[in-house]
This record gives sequence, structure tokens and C-alpha cells, in this order.
Amino acid sequence: MGVGVRATMDDGQHRQFDAFARSRRPGLLRLARRLCSGGGIDPEDLVQETLERAYRNFDRLVAENPGAVSVWLSTTLSNRFLDHCRRRRTEVLGAPSLRVVQDQEVTGEPVPLEQWEQVTRDDFQRAIEQLRPPQLREAYRLHVAGLRYRAIARQLDAPEGTVGRWLSEARQALRGLLAPGAASSEGRARP
Repeated sequence: MGVGVRATMDDGQHRQFDAFARSRRPGLLRLARRLCSGGGIDPEDLVQETLERAYRNFDRLVAENPGAVSVWLSTTLSNRFLDHCRRRRTEVLGAPSLRVVQDQEVTGEPVPLEQWEQVTRDDFQRAIEQLRPPQLREAYRLHVAGLRYRAIARQLDAPEGTVGRWLSEARQALRGLLAPGAASSEGRARP
């Protein structure tokens, strides 16, 4: 946590944030554990990074309704997870993994890829096309295009909280569609 940010809060605000963090941490940790079930990323780190961002934005968060705060926290945590995945993917693509080479030499067995490494761009696009109802698909496409919740809400003529719910449902549906062992994309049931 930045010293400059911390200095702007008084003791009452620090206590208020501590209570906020204690109450939100269990839910964030459950979400982080689900996201990190493929391995390699520490759920505790994701929660800590999310709470650090909440700390920096606490003055705005306390003015929001609890539902909007929940959406903000889960989105922030999900984005941190995706950042970690992208960073790991870049590291894997940028330089051969010596650990994988060493493990293969020692055991003679190929090292399995993490779950997110097995999804091709085409598989991901097909899964997005399968999102139902159409609002989930459109909200997700707009979010991936870089639009914020407010802009998506305006474009789809829906409340921001509803957009947050749609994006959460879209992510959950995509995890199911892209899970190992899911049927081929042509035969998958539509959510």
C-alpha cells in the first residue's frame, strides 16, 4: 500500500477499511480459489492485490451501494487474475520453460499444460458465440472491447448492476464451456 495514500486516511477511515476488508475477504478468497483452481497462481495474492486496489479507491467505494462494490471487487479480482495469466503466458512464449524441459528429461513424460493454456482463440470465440441469453454475449463482447460498465450499460440500455451480473454470468458460463472434458463446441449445450 502506498505511503502517500495511507497518509490521506485518518484513523477512523483506517478502521472502516479494516472492517471492510475483513468482511469482504472470505468472498474474494472463494472467488480467487475458483479462478486459480487450474494451478500456478496464488489465490491469497489475488485477494491481497484486490484489497490494495480497494484501499486506493476506498473513498469512492464507501459511497457506492453494496452490490456495486461487490461487482467492483469481483471485476478487479478477475482482471488481476487475467493479468497474471497474460504475464505467465508471455513468459512461457518469450522463453522456453527450462522446468518443463528438465521435467521431461527426468521423467520422460510430457508435462501437462495449465487449463488456460489449452484454450485456443477459436475455442474461445466459439464459446462466446454460445453465450445465452444474447445480453450476456453482447455485454461480454463490449467489455472485452475495453468498454467500462457504465458505457456498456448505456449502449445496452440497462442498469450498471445488471451489466455486472451479465458479465459475471458470462464468465461463469465460459468457464463451463471451456472446462477440460467439456464436449466439443458443436455438441455443447447452450447455457
